Amino acid sequence: MKWIYPDYYPQFKCIAERCRHNCCIGWEIDIDYSTMGNYQKMKGPMGDRVRRNIEGSALDGHFILDENERCPLLNENGLCDLILEKGEKALCQICRDHPRFRCRLKDREEIGLGLCCEEACRLILDQKEPMRLLLEDNGRSKAELSNGEKEYLSRRNRLLAIATDRSQSVYNRMDRILEEEEEELPDLPFKQWADILLQLERLDENWTTLLKRRRNGPFRASIDDITQENLLVYFLYRHYLKNSKEGAYFCGAAAFSVLSTQIIALLCEKQSDVYDVARMYSAEIEYSDENLDALMGMLNEYNGGTME
Repeated sequence: MKWIYPDYYPQFKCIAERCRHNCCIGWEIDIDYSTMGNYQKMKGPMGDRVRRNIEGSALDGHFILDENERCPLLNENGLCDLILEKGEKALCQICRDHPRFRCRLKDREEIGLGLCCEEACRLILDQKEPMRLLLEDNGRSKAELSNGEKEYLSRRNRLLAIATDRSQSVYNRMDRILEEEEEELPDLPFKQWADILLQLERLDENWTTLLKRRRNGPFRASIDDITQENLLVYFLYRHYLKNSKEGAYFCGAAAFSVLSTQIIALLCEKQSDVYDVARMYSAEIEYSDENLDALMGMLNEYNGGTME
């Protein structure tokens, strides 16, 4: 089996109680089938406490958030009592993984960090050198990539090479990526893009406030080229392969990557805003299947739908 990940990935470490946007607050925490079985057998007061705060069956169980939408196992210091008593192995899969994402192909697993985590966001956006993908291989896999997967990987890697070509301005790189994929963005003013985002499901009132405040301009990017490059590379790495299926490629992933980078840049009033803006965009769009499907679907339809 092969594992592929960005060069910054091994540097990530949860900042726990120092996090201003705790992932144990405001998110429904699903419990996977295997962990649910472990919780049913867990002994002692902690086992009783865990079971008392679970709702649903073994196939669709989740923790019951309190009146402040906090996980019932999160203590007043912002730490997980389950980890403190039983260790990280006692966590359900979603808690062990977050903010990591994975994309599995026949012979490999690509791993990354999501922008919705403030520490992952800082790590991704503070990179000064172009992102490199690292490879680990245990040599045990006999599987081979299909022709379709090879094609998607080749195309994605060409786009990443364009995105990190610093001989060109970041705006030229975005244009080249769209040309390479034969995709376009709908020619809409930023105010209209903001209105589209306001029509989607929204979780955080701060996101609503930001969209309403910035929808009338000024319409200029307020973050530097390297930060925009880091955003562009992140979105391409995360979404390009996920947006492909065996035998078909769905248009829109490159356009979504460019659009997301441009929206975040235009929502920032100054360079230091990018961390909060990118984190909110990720939480509101990437981590909502409904919102992500809506934007991807719009771009897919605009660019001609599925290509066989």
